[in-house]
Amino acid sequence: MAVIRHLLIDNFRSIKKAEWYPRPGLNCLIGPGDSGKSTLLDAIDLALGARRSFAFSDADFHQMNTNRPISIMATLGELSDELKDLEAFGFFLRGFDQANQQIHDEPLAGDETVLTLQLIVREDLDPEWCVFRRT
Repeated sequence: MAVIRHLLIDNFRSIKKAEWYPRPGLNCLIGPGDSGKSTLLDAIDLALGARRSFAFSDADFHQMNTNRPISIMATLGELSDELKDLEAFGFFLRGFDQANQQIHDEPLAGDETVLTLQLIVREDLDPEWCVFRRT
């Protein structure tokens, strides 16, 4: 089963910008009410979940600023052989250096092979999911 190696959230609800490298194993989100814990979990669910019919609204944008898109990027590691298939995903495969918490657009020697999924919501509120590749 794939695991989240990196999460980048921009302009989503109470989160202006957040970057997180979950540690291997179990991670706990601890904090006071309204500190963004549920928002972080919602971001993961929306980026990776099967709900493609979620109705976004202006309130989902940080401070209701629809001029900047919502962007949620989840980089996944421990990929199955099917997801590492060069014919299907070769152009999108990236590298993750766990020790330095760096993502490389081209996998380097010693990197874990990863894929980055991105959800973008612009002011038209129409969500777009894609496999990310920096061009």
